[in-house]
Amino acid sequence: MQKTGELEKRNSFKNFDLSKLKRQKPPKDSSLETFREIKELSKIKDNPKFVEDNDDMMKVFGNFATKNNYKFPEKIVKDMALDAYDNVIKKLKFHFNRPRPKELAKEYGIKLNDIELKSMKTPSYPSGHSAQGALIANILSDKYPKAKKAFMQTAKNISDSRNIAHAHYKSDSDMGRKLGEQMYNHIKNKKNEKSTNKNG
Repeated sequence: MQKTGELEKRNSFKNFDLSKLKRQKPPKDSSLETFREIKELSKIKDNPKFVEDNDDMMKVFGNFATKNNYKFPEKIVKDMALDAYDNVIKKLKFHFNRPRPKELAKEYGIKLNDIELKSMKTPSYPSGHSAQGALIANILSDKYPKAKKAFMQTAKNISDSRNIAHAHYKSDSDMGRKLGEQMYNHIKNKKNEKSTNKNG
C-alpha cells in the first residue's frame, strides 16, 4: 500500500464523523452577518492573477516543492485530497446548500464582481479549497518540517484567493480551514491507532 510517510492515501475519510460538523451551521442567508460578509467581499480589490495562480492546489504545492528541492508525492496527495472531498467536503456542502456570494449579493443590491471558476459549481459552505489546502499543508509539513511555515502560508494564499475571487464568504473559508485541520487530525489518529494495535 502506498503511503505519504505513514499516512494512508485511500479511504482515509470513509468513516469520518460528520455529525458534529453538521451542527456548525453557516450564517442564515437573510442574516445581518451574511450581509456584512458580502459587503466586506465587495471591498476586496480584484486580483485575477493571484486568484488564477492559486486555483490549482496540486500545481501550487508542487511548484513550491520543486523550487525548494522537495519531492512532491503528487498522486498520493491528490488521492487523499479527492477522498477528503468525496467523503467529507461535498457531503457538507450539499447538506448546508449555502448559495455563493454572487447569488445573494443581487438580493441585497450589492454589486459583486466575481471571477468565474470551474470549481464554483457547488454550494458555498464550507470552502473546499481552504479545507484541502490546510489538509495538504499539514501532511507536507510532517514530511518536511523545516518548510512548515511556507506550506501553511501556501494554504492561506489558496484560501484567501477564494475570497478575492468573491467565491466564498469569510465564514466559508474559516470553516474550511478548521475542517482541514480536523481531517488531518483524523488521519493522524488513525495512523496512531494502527501503530498501537500493531505494537500491542
